[in-house]
Amino acid sequence: MTLEIWVIALGIVLMLADFLFVIPPERKKYLAYLAIAALGVMLFTITGSDAATGTAFGGAFVEDSLAIFFKRFFLVAGILVIFLSSEFAGKIANTVSEYYSLIIFALAGMLYAASANDFAMLFVSIELITVTFYVLVSFQRRKIASLEAGVKYLIMGALSSAFMVFGIALIWGTTGKINFTELAQVTPQFVNDKLFLIGVLFLLAGLGFKIAAVPFQIWAPDVLPGRTHAYYSVSRCWFQSCRVRSPPPRFVRGDS
Repeated sequence: MTLEIWVIALGIVLMLADFLFVIPPERKKYLAYLAIAALGVMLFTITGSDAATGTAFGGAFVEDSLAIFFKRFFLVAGILVIFLSSEFAGKIANTVSEYYSLIIFALAGMLYAASANDFAMLFVSIELITVTFYVLVSFQRRKIASLEAGVKYLIMGALSSAFMVFGIALIWGTTGKINFTELAQVTPQFVNDKLFLIGVLFLLAGLGFKIAAVPFQIWAPDVLPGRTHAYYSVSRCWFQSCRVRSPPPRFVRGDS
């Protein structure tokens, strides 16, 4: 949990940089180097720690080898994305601090998602990621295509969130569980329950929309015209990792 707190703190510092300090436009690229250095230190602190380190929030947050692996992956991807985005930031010098902070907040959501062990934590983590994506897509406010893409993405994102919430509600209503470890133990009792299966279907459909998985990828072409370099890189990293990690291993095997 300490890692996620530090990442969020870094995002807040980057967001407030323009308010706390007078930074000339030509020097704002150093904010990217500051973020890269901070993320590099955080990556170093979790390197070599493979053993499970416990849980938090009543088991909703789990720190195990699987979570640590994906957190390393997300941190490395975040460093690369910020480095690549430092060149693009010259076009948005007046709002570059917000630009970098949005990337960091998306990274924080990914770190929380890596340790999510129940539907509440998973849903909040995914929403933190997608809300930053909405802003990154429409970040170029002077371009109509960017604003249009942001609105379309917001509508489709809200639709997919509704599918997810409805699916989670049906699963919880039939099993009385939202914790993945507990669900893995009781799922065999509900494999023939139609309401439970409908809930799983809605949940998978919502996740499919979120990660643009076939056949729920139809919204992607409408969003791509407004993308920034950061959105495209971060979203590809998130989408592909979700496809590798889904379905949640803890939900299937009951690992904790």
